[in-house]
Amino acid sequence: MIELLIVIAIIALLMAILMPALQRAKEQGKRAVCFNHIKQLQLAWNLYADENDDKIPAGDVWYSWMYDQASGGPQPSWYEWPHVWPHDSQTPDEMLAELSYWPAKEADWQHSIAEGKLFKYINDYKIYQCPAGEKDERVTYTLAYSINTYHGAAGIEPEITALEIRHKGQIKKTSDRIVFIDAGTAGKGAFYLSYNFNDPMKWDDMPPIRHGRGTTFSFADGHAGYRKWTDRHALEYIQGFLDKRPDWRGNQPGDNSDCDLRWMQRVTWGQVKYPNPEPGKNCDEF
Repeated sequence: MIELLIVIAIIALLMAILMPALQRAKEQGKRAVCFNHIKQLQLAWNLYADENDDKIPAGDVWYSWMYDQASGGPQPSWYEWPHVWPHDSQTPDEMLAELSYWPAKEADWQHSIAEGKLFKYINDYKIYQCPAGEKDERVTYTLAYSINTYHGAAGIEPEITALEIRHKGQIKKTSDRIVFIDAGTAGKGAFYLSYNFNDPMKWDDMPPIRHGRGTTFSFADGHAGYRKWTDRHALEYIQGFLDKRPDWRGNQPGDNSDCDLRWMQRVTWGQVKYPNPEPGKNCDEF
């Protein structure tokens, strides 16, 4: 009996040692699949632009087909938010009510994806979901806020609005501009990060944490990347969410030495509006 207990204790100890390594290996496998998915979506996005005179599909799947005529009319989105079908003859208010339809059925998710402008290039529904994402949501990727989202979203200043991307050709350095983000859950709009001179330096949406303390991105040139968040304000914001604190949305501030926030603003908007970081901290290293 003593020998049996010793064997059981050794097995338990080995399991305790091996489990973190197994979890890391499992996560790395999911991240590899996610890399493949997000690169395929980026390729489809680029193909759509190439075949449509550099135009790109709308990144905001909630409002895209309800824009008023003053904003250029309905904008074809990369997929549509699940809602009751059909919607062609309904008023904007009726459509908005039906957009709140939740939880969506599997058939509605597939219909929403098939209505999107990228389905021509990717008709495998599994590609639209990262294995690390929410299981009941069939789209776990979202677009950066600057990529053809809600008109005027960047701010009221003309020089800021000009940073919004409506055509692929507007992107000057495609290897340094993100398009898709693995947010891990379906989003009605895009990943919101403001670029408004009237706003303080802060996180608006929480830094995504679908793969450890970071997530995957695709870039306009077609490559994918991973970033792990390291700055104090980003980690405080994330921890408040994980702890389910009532005030977690208040943990959003940043400062000019937050390299994560500076990086996110640069890859979203193409430039950083905030002052240089404090002496001795080189954000270009990150």
